[in-house]
Amino acid sequence: MSSKDKNPNSYVYSFRFACLILIVFIFLIAPAGAANLEDLNNSCINCHKSLSPFTDEQIRFNDIRSNHTDRNISCSLECHEDFIRKKASDNFQQWSDSGHSSYFVTCDACHGGNPDVNTEAGSHSPIKNITDPESPIYYKNIPETCGKCHSTELEHFKNTMHYQRLSAEKRAPSCVNCHQPHSFKVLKASEITPLCSVCHNQKDQVSSANVPKDAKIALEKADELKEEIRIARNSISEAKAKGNNSHISQMEIASAQNDLDKAISVMKDVPSLWHSFDLKDFDRQIQVGIDSAKNAQGKISEVEQTIPPVPGIGIVLVMGIFAILYLIRKK
Repeated sequence: MSSKDKNPNSYVYSFRFACLILIVFIFLIAPAGAANLEDLNNSCINCHKSLSPFTDEQIRFNDIRSNHTDRNISCSLECHEDFIRKKASDNFQQWSDSGHSSYFVTCDACHGGNPDVNTEAGSHSPIKNITDPESPIYYKNIPETCGKCHSTELEHFKNTMHYQRLSAEKRAPSCVNCHQPHSFKVLKASEITPLCSVCHNQKDQVSSANVPKDAKIALEKADELKEEIRIARNSISEAKAKGNNSHISQMEIASAQNDLDKAISVMKDVPSLWHSFDLKDFDRQIQVGIDSAKNAQGKISEVEQTIPPVPGIGIVLVMGIFAILYLIRKK
């Protein structure tokens, strides 16, 4: 008989000890690893989050407007709105929903300033006006500001006509024209045409009027690549999950995986490829990725198609019954 059999209370002690460890983890260890914006000692965040939509002051203005409306008094919220406050709150809200927020890229990374100082004057004192050529968000300096983190995209962008025009102190598209300030959203294929058409149109004839259409097709093709990769990844995962029950050899799976890896590599390069604004080269390389993903799918499906169908259990039973009846009748 084991020691546990001799002492039944040991089960109770073990259970209590396990519960104690779990409680310690939940209340002490787990919170220490849960990093979030609330943990940041950053005056930009601490101040601007208090300007989020519907502060006490804005709620009061809403109540005034509702009161006027109930009394049939023509009134607009803008009559009582603090425009600077509203603009700040909108900017912060857009940033807090963006990818920059997820990676803790705070206001000072783009605007400058001193996030360690908790007074408005002190934290804003190093910030230069947007019209100042020394400002990091002066229109000509924006690519280099974004390039501090997005170095590969900047390297490709520097070889474009857009960048050359910016360098020549002329107005030309830069990062914030495509990726709106504070939201930094990545445009969809359906959103690119009106943006490119501002310059690339029949009237102005900047470069080519076909650019908006070609850009839309290029982004649609990138979406196609993403979908083909998804299908190929699922097919390979299913084949791997079947293991020895699959008629697909490990060598065939490895070959398909190699093609999928090529497609994924192209997908990872999409942001840098796009910022070269060489739509023909972009289209060519995306097609290489699509072909690789389809090759991966084909290698899995071709093997599956060559496998002879296995009769279902119902058919086997019926055939067995007929065989038995035949033998009985023959006897």
